[in-house]
Amino acid sequence: ALQACQCQDEAERLVSAASRIAAASDCSELCDSAGTPSRRDLERCIEHSSERVREARTGVANTHAKSMSALDRATTEDTERPPDPSAFGVYYARLQHQQNMLQDVVRTDTYRRAIVGNADDFRGKVVLDVGAGTGILSFFAAQAGAGRVYAVEASAMAERAAALAASQGNARLARYAPDESRAQKGALSTSKLSADAAWDALDPTARIHVVRGKVEDVTIPEHVDVIISEPLGFLLVHERMLEAFINARDRFLKEGGLVMPSRGDIYAQPITDGQLWQEQEAKASFWRSQDFHGVDLSALHDAALDEYFGQAVVGYYPPEAAVSDDVATYKFDFGTCSVQDLRKFEIPFSFRITRTAILHGFGCWFDARFDGSTERVVLSTSPKAPGTHWYQSRLLLRRPVAVNPGQTVSGTLKFAVNDRLSYDVDVDVVLDGTSVSSHQRVRLDDQMYHYLTPGQPQVPHA
Repeated sequence: ALQACQCQDEAERLVSAASRIAAASDCSELCDSAGTPSRRDLERCIEHSSERVREARTGVANTHAKSMSALDRATTEDTERPPDPSAFGVYYARLQHQQNMLQDVVRTDTYRRAIVGNADDFRGKVVLDVGAGTGILSFFAAQAGAGRVYAVEASAMAERAAALAASQGNARLARYAPDESRAQKGALSTSKLSADAAWDALDPTARIHVVRGKVEDVTIPEHVDVIISEPLGFLLVHERMLEAFINARDRFLKEGGLVMPSRGDIYAQPITDGQLWQEQEAKASFWRSQDFHGVDLSALHDAALDEYFGQAVVGYYPPEAAVSDDVATYKFDFGTCSVQDLRKFEIPFSFRITRTAILHGFGCWFDARFDGSTERVVLSTSPKAPGTHWYQSRLLLRRPVAVNPGQTVSGTLKFAVNDRLSYDVDVDVVLDGTSVSSHQRVRLDDQMYHYLTPGQPQVPHA
């Protein structure tokens, strides 16, 4: 498509130049027939030349517009569309943040093992990479023998991914070898999504095709056999990228196709963490001041407590913080769940307490599971697993609950999407058999990072 546009630009320049020559020739004939030209003759000559050039440009523009295929127009619109203006669109367009994710050894190695370790699921197949970033998963798919890969990325990082795909150092992955068979390249799909012109726009020598745009908006020429993605936010659902993953499945995946990750599980357990709780309470103590430069701030102290305890605490916590051996779980099957299933859900729980403690909140994490035909792989962010850049999440209670061995606490964690690309979580807990209860709303988009405490594990980097 880019080459076609360049050819049209060149054609316009040639026609324009030819028009000027023709117009100049007409003017020369005018001058020759009249002898020495008058001022009026020169003005008519300039006017005549300008009119010929305008006619030529109009003709080229009309021809160009008529010859553009539907894919050409869509590609032009995607190119001219401004970058994703959201905070995440800006964040993921920066190489430093991509580096942070790439250097998370657990994340990157697990994804590569899930893809390359299941080469039979990728060999000769058409693959869609949703939220491709630098395209690392697309390259893993190529390593596994994928026939064709569409790497869709909404942010300006798409340009970086295209640069990697075009680099000579990656030619063996991003481009076909001259002797590769049709089967190795991936047979052309019989269930096309767009006109034959869409196929013509593809570079026939390229295995990896980078597509700039949101997966909800872009068009690719065919249905795919496999969808791969890293749509995981902290506590699995933050950033709401999973909705794009499911949207892509519904739009582009062939019946019986494979999605990776295949499943996502959220876990929660009751914890005690007096130091963290006191830190949050202390932050709000500023608003107790009754004489701040002559102003009484204390009317806002209660609101400040709600705000600080409404933050999701992102960071590692030790397994010893748990006050129960029980764990509540909520499971998503990405092969079957709907977007609506993601937007509102709740995790019921009932925990038997194992020691005397103050229950300050809940420690949460997630696992992502990859169910390939050869190997099943799990990416865990558990406090008992090696550290990742997702860490764990703690949801604190402004009003903690005192518990003793043998008692049970029950309740729910209710998740609902908000308009900040995240979730609000309503935490409700009851000490069974008593009138003691506590409620807290936690905003996952308002994080307090607490992972630099001395002695805590650090994310392993490559």
